[in-house]
Amino acid sequence: MALDEEWIGKRAKITASQNPNNIGICGEIVDETLNTITFLTKENERKIVPKKGARMQMEGSKEILELSNTLARPHERSKKCSQG
Repeated sequence: MALDEEWIGKRAKITASQNPNNIGICGEIVDETLNTITFLTKENERKIVPKKGARMQMEGSKEILELSNTLARPHERSKKCSQG
């Protein structure tokens, strides 16, 4: 899963976080802002995770994404990545 791809609607899991309570949160990504990602869990709860200091793994991927490197709005993140 490339950093410049759309994440909304994809399933993912938080593998590391500055807040230990966020580790293991998984579900469908339903929102992304400059500083956060919102998950909808299987319990139908919305969990908001700060990107700073967090890592995420998309379902079906072995790659771990360092979310601190994605501190941008989704459309800005896509532009940054494509410019290299």
